[in-house]
Amino acid sequence: MTTHRERRIAKAGRLHGWAQGREARAETELERAEQMASLIALGQPILVGHHSEGRDRRYRGRVDGLFTQAQEDKAKAAEFERRAEGIEAELAGSIYSDDPDAVQALEERIAGLEAERTRITSYNASCRRGAPDLSLLQEGLRRGLVDVQRIGMGRADGSLPGYVLSNLSGNIRRNRKRLEELRAAAGG
Repeated sequence: MTTHRERRIAKAGRLHGWAQGREARAETELERAEQMASLIALGQPILVGHHSEGRDRRYRGRVDGLFTQAQEDKAKAAEFERRAEGIEAELAGSIYSDDPDAVQALEERIAGLEAERTRITSYNASCRRGAPDLSLLQEGLRRGLVDVQRIGMGRADGSLPGYVLSNLSGNIRRNRKRLEELRAAAGG
């Protein structure tokens, strides 16, 4: 039986394969359209009323159709690639319940979140003392705080708003509950 992670990896692989197939098909259609278009004399108008008018319009229609289909195939290939990359990005940060190391990974995630909460609490305390210590924050949070302060939307003392700690505590609580469920499932 395959795990959820293995199924997601397989899907990403299929999407990459489909994207390559669509890209190859688009290239073939584009080459064929360019080859067909090269047979039309440069600037040659459709001879209205001439016996060749219908055949010429159909030929030009096929050339136009090939260009359009090549463009649609390229767009579909880009969509498949985007979806595959999204799955791969999701896999990088996900902990699936059927992963063999799910319990350990969740414990590490909870420890990281608790350490982040401690750093934010220490930073907010330094702000209340009047000497904000940005070195306590992780790079992404520090950059976001500097941007918020720069546009004048931050708090007067420079501290992080209360919802940041509330959201973080909620994530810790949610992960702890999931960890308990995984331990109960593994033990029972």
